[in-house]
Amino acid sequence: TVKFHPKFGFKLEILEIDLSFTLGQMELARQQTIQRLLSEFPHQIRQEDDLFITQNNSLPLPRIIQRVALITANNSDGQRDFIQELTHNAHGYAFRITGFYTTIQGETASASLVKQLEQIATKTHLFDVVVIVRGGGSQTDLKPFDDFELAKTIALFPLPVLTGIGHDRNTSIADLMARQYKVPTKVAAAIADHNHSEALELLQMQEKIDDAVSALLFDRSRQLEKWEQQINWVLPNRIALRKQRLQLWEKMLQYGSMRQCENRKQQLDGWQLRMENGTLRLLRNVKGKLSLQERLIVQLSPQTILYRGFAIAEQKGKIITHLSQLDANIPLTTRLANATIESNIIDINENEK
Repeated sequence: TVKFHPKFGFKLEILEIDLSFTLGQMELARQQTIQRLLSEFPHQIRQEDDLFITQNNSLPLPRIIQRVALITANNSDGQRDFIQELTHNAHGYAFRITGFYTTIQGETASASLVKQLEQIATKTHLFDVVVIVRGGGSQTDLKPFDDFELAKTIALFPLPVLTGIGHDRNTSIADLMARQYKVPTKVAAAIADHNHSEALELLQMQEKIDDAVSALLFDRSRQLEKWEQQINWVLPNRIALRKQRLQLWEKMLQYGSMRQCENRKQQLDGWQLRMENGTLRLLRNVKGKLSLQERLIVQLSPQTILYRGFAIAEQKGKIITHLSQLDANIPLTTRLANATIESNIIDINENEK
């Protein structure tokens, strides 16, 4: 409508805007961006029904998430909600949050977001995941998150990216390229719950190892007791038999000459000494074997082997001992003494010998 003011003259007041044209153009641009991503990066980005599989959202999350790179607007509602939820999580876990602050709406927002991601990419060893959050807004406020360069950077980013940049009804292209949790509080809750699930799995694994070691030690203890009983039964019988022979020889020596008796007596003394020494040696040998068995039990325990620098390779819970058991399309689990590594197989080189 047009109004006239005696002092300021004519003015134009906008009473209402039809957003259907603007939103229609935005959706068209959005679809063009998606098609460009699929055509230019067919190996890193693909679509299965309504789901987008990207190089980034296919990355496995770390077993334990502690170091978070947070991209958001400084002093925004999204920043406060995320930090509040993560810091006061129900499980009491502690996290180290590093902020990378930028504008999240406007013409320069997408370029600023890409710049922050590029900065994080130079020091990926310092972080476990990247989190991008913002408060709610209209569909037009999410326009920077439909930018091609931002979507491409997220899809190819080497660290898992988690997003909470809109309400439940909002899904941007950036969300499709990463792991979407809708709102900042859900991202924080998902991180804490992930750590809790891993902690429960580690506790269960520890209980299984404790049970296995206890069972092995019990079996070895029973075996040692059996050997001890056999030794205690064999030695007295052997000594008794030797004594009977000595008594027989002693009677036979009584019918000989004094010289023969003296010689035989010396022989008996020598035999007796050798028998005693032999018995002592036998006892020492048996004790040595027992000690060797005890050391062997300790050395063969899985935990001891892992602490020597060895590792256990597994796929689907089965230990890999030969190349024929290995499936290159399945992630490989490597268990160390104090950690477990999940990795994808890039190449396999078979040994010549």
